[in-house]
Amino acid sequence: MSVIWLQSGFDDPPEPVRTAARSGRVTILRRAELTGAALGAHRGLITGLLLDQDAMMALRPLLERFLDRGGRWVFNGHLVRPLVEGLFPYQPMRAPRRRDFDLCQQVIHPIFDGVDPKHLETNKGVAGFYGRGANPPPPGAVVLNTLGQGVAVDWVWHRPSGGAIFSHAGNDLAQIATLHGFGLHIWANLIDWADGGPCVPADAPRVTRAPDATRFSRPAEPRGAPDTSRLIGVTAGTCYHIQCFEGPRYRDIFDLVIAPERIDAVLRPDDILFVPCRTPPQRMIARRDRLAAHLAAGGTIVAMGESRSDLWLPEVAFSATETNWWWWLTPGADLGVRRADPHALLDGLRDADLTWHLHGYFHPPPRARIFVRDSAGHAIAYDDSVSTPGRMIVTSLDPCYHHGSHFMPATTRFLDRFLPNLRRLRAGTVPA
Repeated sequence: MSVIWLQSGFDDPPEPVRTAARSGRVTILRRAELTGAALGAHRGLITGLLLDQDAMMALRPLLERFLDRGGRWVFNGHLVRPLVEGLFPYQPMRAPRRRDFDLCQQVIHPIFDGVDPKHLETNKGVAGFYGRGANPPPPGAVVLNTLGQGVAVDWVWHRPSGGAIFSHAGNDLAQIATLHGFGLHIWANLIDWADGGPCVPADAPRVTRAPDATRFSRPAEPRGAPDTSRLIGVTAGTCYHIQCFEGPRYRDIFDLVIAPERIDAVLRPDDILFVPCRTPPQRMIARRDRLAAHLAAGGTIVAMGESRSDLWLPEVAFSATETNWWWWLTPGADLGVRRADPHALLDGLRDADLTWHLHGYFHPPPRARIFVRDSAGHAIAYDDSVSTPGRMIVTSLDPCYHHGSHFMPATTRFLDRFLPNLRRLRAGTVPA
C-alpha cells in the first residue's frame, strides 16, 4: 500500500514527491489514471490546488468507497464541488484586516510535527498567503489551525462511515512550507499521515454543529446565444476557474463554459474562445490542431497568463522571468506596467488596474498590436491579426487565478472592465 499523488499540473512533481515515488511510498498518477482499481490499491490520496473538481465529481462514488475502506485524503485548496457527502463549500473571509490572518494552532497534529504553524503565518512580513477563508468543517471534524477569530483553515475529519480527510483551505500546504524552509518536513508528514500514520488524539475537541454555510448548488445552465458569435470560456475545473466563471460577478458574461476536451466538438468559426490564466497547458496542447483550425477559419482566441500559450498557439514566443512578488513593499516603487497602443479591451482601465506582478513577456510578430508593456518595453499583452487569418489576443497577466482565489483586488478591478469589454467585442460593438 502507498499514497497517490494526483498530478494535475504541467510541470514535474516536486522533488520530495519524486523521491518518495522512487522509494515506492508514492504513486504519481494523472487524472485519467485515477480509477477505482488505483484507489483500491492505495491507502492515501494527495490532491492540490490545480485539482479538476468537475472531473472529480464523476469519481464521487469511487472516492467515497475509497474513504469507506479507511482511505485518507489530503485536500489542498478551496472546495467548490460536493466531492464527498457531508462537506460544505469554501467560504472566503469578507474584507479581512491584518489581525484576521493571525494563525493560531488549536490542536497539535502529526502533519505539523516539528513545525510551528505560526512560522507559516507571513512571508517577508506579509500575511494572507497561508489562507484567506475556510472549507467549513463538518460535524465531527477536529479544527487544527484557525485564522483570526476562528476561521478553520485546517481541519481533519474522520468520517462516520470510515476514512479521513485533512483539509487545508489555501495554496498547497507543502508549497507554502517550502517557502519557509520546512517543505521536506511537511511533505514527509503529509505522506506519513496519508499512508495511515498517527492522527489527532481520541479526546481532541470536535465540531458539534453543522456550519452556517450555503449548501452546494448546481452550476448555472449555459445562456442562450445567437447562431453567430459566442463568447466561450474554458474551465479546467479548478477552484479558481469555477469561482470566476460561476460566481455572480461574471457568470452572465459568457455564453458557454466548457472543459478543454469539449473544444473539438463545440467550437464554431465565429466564436471567441477565452482561455483563463493557469489552465494546465497539457490539456490545451492536446487541442492544438483544433485551435489552429479555428484561427485558420478566422476565429478568435484570447489566452491569459501562466497557461503556456506558446505551447498550443501558433507563432507565440514567450520569455519567462523571475516573479518579483515584493516590489510593492519598497516605498514609491513602480512595477512599470503601462497601457501602450489604445485598445478597446482596455477601455476604462488604468495602469494601476494592470499592476500586480509579472511572470514574463512575449516576442510578438511584426505588425502585431502591443497594448500593454512592462518597464523595459516588453510586450505583456498584444493583439495578433497577422500571423493567421484569425485573431489571437495574448497576455501574461493572470487575473482569473487571483480573483478566483479571493486574492489581489487589482485583478478584480481588471476583470470588471476587461471581461465586459470582451463581451462587447463578441457582440461586434467594438472595433476588431
